[in-house]
Amino acid sequence: MYPTKNAGTSKASQAFWRVDDVEAEVAELKTRGVKFEEYDFPGVTMRNSIVTGGGAKTAWFKDSEGNILAISQRL
Repeated sequence: MYPTKNAGTSKASQAFWRVDDVEAEVAELKTRGVKFEEYDFPGVTMRNSIVTGGGAKTAWFKDSEGNILAISQRL
């Protein structure tokens, strides 16, 4: 990792972490001050900052530089 002037400009997820229980992880991270993104995808419902679809439950958040990161649970 290194500093770059274009950090945080990508509109795509930069990293995903696979977790066993995305709902528990989202709840824990929220208690630590992580703000999860709320997206309005056509035909997709987001509940408690989590999207379920495509065989996974996924939640997105940004790091301090604005990069999009995600945690995901395979179903």
